[in-house]
Amino acid sequence: MASDQEKAYPTPLDLSVMEKVVIRGDLSVLNPQERLVYYTKVCETLGLNPLTKPFDYLKLDGKLVLYAKRDCTDQLRKVHGISITITNRERIGDVYCVTARAAMPDGRTDEAIGVVSLLKKETVWDEMRQRNVPTGNIVPLAPDELANALMKAETKAKRRVTLSIAGLGMMDESEIETVEGAQRIIIEDVPVNESGSNHEPKAESRHSSPSKIEPEAVKGSQGKSEPHRPENQSPKTTGNAIYRLVDMKTGVSPSGLTFVQMIVQNVRTGKTETVIAKTPETLEVTAEIKNDSQFELDLMVENGFKIVQAIRVLDHAA
Repeated sequence: MASDQEKAYPTPLDLSVMEKVVIRGDLSVLNPQERLVYYTKVCETLGLNPLTKPFDYLKLDGKLVLYAKRDCTDQLRKVHGISITITNRERIGDVYCVTARAAMPDGRTDEAIGVVSLLKKETVWDEMRQRNVPTGNIVPLAPDELANALMKAETKAKRRVTLSIAGLGMMDESEIETVEGAQRIIIEDVPVNESGSNHEPKAESRHSSPSKIEPEAVKGSQGKSEPHRPENQSPKTTGNAIYRLVDMKTGVSPSGLTFVQMIVQNVRTGKTETVIAKTPETLEVTAEIKNDSQFELDLMVENGFKIVQAIRVLDHAA
């Protein structure tokens, strides 16, 4: 008959697995049940309530690790009686630095800094992409952004010194956005080793990299080879439909690319759609299109936009 301890932890952690966790700091070798045991033990050691989710998972340098959330540092200060004092605030060049000092009831103290940039990358609205794109210039923060940055620096300093004096060498939630390649991982889909679940992680960080596709021919439904096509491109649509022009305007992207945005109407269905012409060949043909012209289009979808590959102007009028 199983003991109470065996019921509580039915899957003992293999020593080789624990070596990877403790020495290498990689939690991806654990299955969900083992991760729960590890997560709970970390919380118990620090006097934290695991039900409040004081930690979350982070993919960093190919390893799955824990990072501290706000609930973690708030509980640590309360449980261990940690008091925080801001000892210095100063601007150093283009960054703002806050120094925080933590003190324990036994008299032990520690210090840490929180630093934020007072500059940002300038962006402008790109009509063709329908989103803001960087211009390559660095500009000062707007007033609201500056206010948030100053508060963030103080928050960073407090949380970092709390983790330091509590003996936790892990990353704080406020630091993740400044670390290249860091990915927040949703707990339900944390990757595990071959013996566990094979769910892929769901990354929340914008630093995540898209999965790569090998440049090999893809077999079609009839067993024929089809050319490789990037994920952000759809198959080309040949010009069977006849269109007429509704509106047309010319623009220039921040990178200096000239394009023509056309609103066209399907003569047979009456449906209108927006297409982009950007190649020298298609731009030259757009100059010949008049309000009474009819034409066929070869279209390719790229990054959500319908890009004109070819235009054939017809002789007869609409």
